[in-house]
Amino acid sequence: MCCSLAHPCKLNMTWLILTLSCIILWGITDILLKKSLDYSDSLSQYKTFIWIGLVAVPTCVVMALCSDTLPDSIKTVAENPYLISVNLFYVAAMFFGLLGAKYLDASVVSPLENTDGAITAIILYLFFFLTGRSHITEGIGAIDVVGTVLITMGVILLGIQEQKLSKQEISIEEDKKKHRLGALALLFPIAYNLADAVSMVATGIMVSGEAEVSLPEIDYIFFECFAFFVVGILVWLYMLIAKKYVYNPFKKTEFTRLGAASCETLGTMSFTIAVGINPILTAPITSSYCLVTIILARILLKERLTKKQYLSLAFLVVGIALLGVSEIINV
Repeated sequence: MCCSLAHPCKLNMTWLILTLSCIILWGITDILLKKSLDYSDSLSQYKTFIWIGLVAVPTCVVMALCSDTLPDSIKTVAENPYLISVNLFYVAAMFFGLLGAKYLDASVVSPLENTDGAITAIILYLFFFLTGRSHITEGIGAIDVVGTVLITMGVILLGIQEQKLSKQEISIEEDKKKHRLGALALLFPIAYNLADAVSMVATGIMVSGEAEVSLPEIDYIFFECFAFFVVGILVWLYMLIAKKYVYNPFKKTEFTRLGAASCETLGTMSFTIAVGINPILTAPITSSYCLVTIILARILLKERLTKKQYLSLAFLVVGIALLGVSEIINV
């Protein structure tokens, strides 16, 4: 059985393939969340969170069967309980993300939430460089830097354009329920950004094997999914006891949430393995999953795309392509 997949950053393109799989899965997740979140239902985001917890159960089982180091990792976590905080930051990020998806347009939430990729890459680079882990940073070349800058520029430009469009659309929106929080709703993607950045930095350090206390990727995924399961159960009980609402997640009308939760979980698995291989460049690329979200939002949700947005998307595509070229050169 495989216990860890981490190895030098430039060994092959496995990390890039996994990262591209991640942005596709997370892009689909955004759209499915938008279709499943009912802004007239105050409990909508809780229902989705419960489904994420349910999907986490079979994932935990699979991870446990695929790992021969899980008993040792459980002992490590028991001796170092602060490691769980990394998972809790990601759980918090997911919750803020659901609130953002509920109260903001899909094409606004995704760009605003994904500026954390560049921040994560910078922090990780500085960490590995300043702590003398040159085998991690030495593979980062000029092409990688240019690609990362283009991706970051594309994400930021998309955020600016989408915020302008959102203001125009809100003024003519017949149904005001979705935007009843106004500008306050922007706090949700900002909170997501902060929590997710902390989670990604800690994950990159931990699963890369460069921390004093590390976990294999598969075991890390197990603990992350277990955290989602526990929180999902707590949310379910909260709805039952505090809100006096009996939620049945297995109705046909709820299966869109199943799709969103499944894509989110598979995307997270791909990200965790990829960041264990290349902790610095994985984060900025995954930030570009808004590329998939926006394209699908235009096709499925009929949200319009402007020339400036096409330009922003071009930055993302070229940036990702440059990172791919860099990998081919260095293989």
